[in-house]
Amino acid sequence: MKNYLVLLSLTIAAFMCIGIYFHIIQSTSTVKPVQQNVQNNHQFDLREVHLQQFVAIMKQHQILAIETKQHADEGTLIEHPSSVTNNAVLFTNKSVFDFNCNALIKGDKNEIHKYITYVKNDNVSKLTDVSTKYVNLTSNCTHFVTHRGYITDAFTEEEKQFPIAFSILIHTEVKQAETLLRAIYRPQNLYCIHVDTKSSAAFYEEIHAISSCFDNVFLSSQRFDVKWGTMSVLEPEIECMKDLWNKSVSWKYFINLTGQEFPLRTNFELVKILKAYNGANDIYATVKRVNTERLSSAGPAPHNIRPSKGAVHIAASRGYVDYLLHDQRAKDLLEWTRKTDIPDETYFSTLNSNPHLNVPGSYNGSFVADLNTTQPSSFTRYKLWIFDGHEEHCQGQFVRNICIFGVGDLPGLAESEMLFANKFFLDFQPLARECLDELLNNRTREEYLGNLYFNDSFYAQQDFVINQVRLS
Repeated sequence: MKNYLVLLSLTIAAFMCIGIYFHIIQSTSTVKPVQQNVQNNHQFDLREVHLQQFVAIMKQHQILAIETKQHADEGTLIEHPSSVTNNAVLFTNKSVFDFNCNALIKGDKNEIHKYITYVKNDNVSKLTDVSTKYVNLTSNCTHFVTHRGYITDAFTEEEKQFPIAFSILIHTEVKQAETLLRAIYRPQNLYCIHVDTKSSAAFYEEIHAISSCFDNVFLSSQRFDVKWGTMSVLEPEIECMKDLWNKSVSWKYFINLTGQEFPLRTNFELVKILKAYNGANDIYATVKRVNTERLSSAGPAPHNIRPSKGAVHIAASRGYVDYLLHDQRAKDLLEWTRKTDIPDETYFSTLNSNPHLNVPGSYNGSFVADLNTTQPSSFTRYKLWIFDGHEEHCQGQFVRNICIFGVGDLPGLAESEMLFANKFFLDFQPLARECLDELLNNRTREEYLGNLYFNDSFYAQQDFVINQVRLS
């Protein structure tokens, strides 16, 4: 029986490799040539890596087959998937059963009505299986990684040489958190997960089990009881920054997320955008909308710092994080921020909008000269607040003044230039998130095959990129 299973695994691996080979040949033969190395042309062509990738895939499937035989002989499980490349997931169209995501993304009213009717008939639970026990699934990490469709290859040298560090703050819904992790996972990146102390022991155990299957995913060294409007919102972010800084990987940018968010960009697109930022920090800030009452109990800020109002969502350069963690002025500002209300809307933005501090990548544009000017752009989040006049744009539902996205929001999400979307509920029209997952998975495949091209010039031309503090 054991020999039969080994033979079967070898046969399956062989057929997968043959299928991948012919898929690549067919795809690349129909791709139109792209002019490369043209000045001011930000397009790219990935076809040059296809042969190398295919050889790598062949080798990895051979390794998997050999390891399967070895472990079958030894009667043990493969505990870590580091030597197995799960690229095969890209070579089949990912699709959500029963519903046409492509039609939903295009705003097809009939398809939207079909799904809404389905949900109203209490069928949403069929699409939201929350009973999955990840402690059991992760008992065999190789099977878990393969079964869940994690991408375990950097794909391009550009992505490999530009690792991104993520923090993910979560407190509930293991399935939703794991889906987010899978969507943004690449082996060259780093992921620090903070589990709220209010979360149950069972929840923590499941998240720990998932993280244990990856060398580059870990739980924060300290946990906090996160409460809105307090320093406990900032503290997990800073703790993850410390943990990520102490890792050996020299990551380039830091992005913070929560478990109820989802990416709008592929990893390749993220890399292209962050490289276009050229060291600038994508951190929203405004002086005009500063709520002085929130700051009144703290007194004047230290070091002649002018406070600004922003958001906790950031895409910050490694230099910014280095300054935040190690410069005494940043530490003094943090201590001052502890005395304010809603400190998470003050600290990151203020540190990034006082150019005399010489924070790497901070903003030094018209915002500084004109106190009534709002920093023009931030692309970290696609969010719809009811008090910002977005009531008619939200096709989902508002909960505590913020839009919870549904399938009707998919056209806007798919067309957005933002990096991530906030927010989604697991039990509210989960197909919206599933369709985004399908879209990104298929876009990643097409990028890999050279069928899609990404122009980053829009991001490179942003004011906060052009007018950044550059240290000589």
